[in-house]
Amino acid sequence: MLLARLWLAIMALTLANAASAQDDIAQSPASMAVPGEPSTTDPCQLRPVPTRAIHYRGARSRGYESASDRIHSELATIAIEHGGDGCTYIVRIEPDGGPGQAQMHSGPNALAFQIDHAGRDSVQAGNVVEIQGSIPRGQRQRQAQFQISLPPGQLVPAGQYTGRVMVSLYDSRDGGQELVTRQSVEVVTRVAPSVTASFGSDARGGLRSTTLDFGPMRKGLEKSVDFAVDANTLYSIYLLSQNGGELRHEFTSTGIAYDLRIDGKLVAPAPGAETALVKGATSSQHRLGILIRPDTTHAPAGKYTDRLTLVIAGD
Repeated sequence: MLLARLWLAIMALTLANAASAQDDIAQSPASMAVPGEPSTTDPCQLRPVPTRAIHYRGARSRGYESASDRIHSELATIAIEHGGDGCTYIVRIEPDGGPGQAQMHSGPNALAFQIDHAGRDSVQAGNVVEIQGSIPRGQRQRQAQFQISLPPGQLVPAGQYTGRVMVSLYDSRDGGQELVTRQSVEVVTRVAPSVTASFGSDARGGLRSTTLDFGPMRKGLEKSVDFAVDANTLYSIYLLSQNGGELRHEFTSTGIAYDLRIDGKLVAPAPGAETALVKGATSSQHRLGILIRPDTTHAPAGKYTDRLTLVIAGD
């Protein structure tokens, strides 16, 4: 019987707060009224105060998990400070490079994310969200919220990923759109290490054990089994043979030796110890083959077995 046992490395991950985004338009002159202080003469003054950084923590606070199909949305808040006369405004949130695909990066690797209105599941065209509002005279602040989500199933290498969204504030009095200021805000997540394996061609098939039945044994008889691995981190595959590389008779100590090959390469299982087979860093498929080596004509009748355990461990 072949039994696959998957070990997953557990890593402590920490997200560091990114530095706050800076205005790329000069601040108001000192002679202007302080936001929030009502005045009978000063016109409306607006200033956005976005969150310092948006940390996508994931459904289980482990960052982005490519093996999970759970959809999680991270809420972000923009405070709009106000002074002077009442006015209306529009807050526009979009990818840092303009409407279109939004991505975070870790070196050459990209992870797509989506920008949407708070509480909505639909994807906005071009990843652009516009929030309209108004602030009356004497009110110091209003808040605008949007959300960031990451589509499931993106198999990317583990590590920290960083991107940016652009937040633009417009004064929309009299039906116009006068740009007040524009700021960029970091979007950060940690992609958790993941190793998944199964017998068969689908690593997520969930088949953790299988049996190779040789029937009546004879010299030269050969059988094989496939297994697949999905991973976004370094991993190693080890093999453990219960009987040290031979099929053992059910009632006696008689053994029948066999040749074991992984992807065509001959492997000699060490008795009572794990034997290193393969090292990898990406998804892969493998074939484990067993060949009956000796003449079995004079072997005692009965059932012969060995149990092989594949250990697939994140490094």
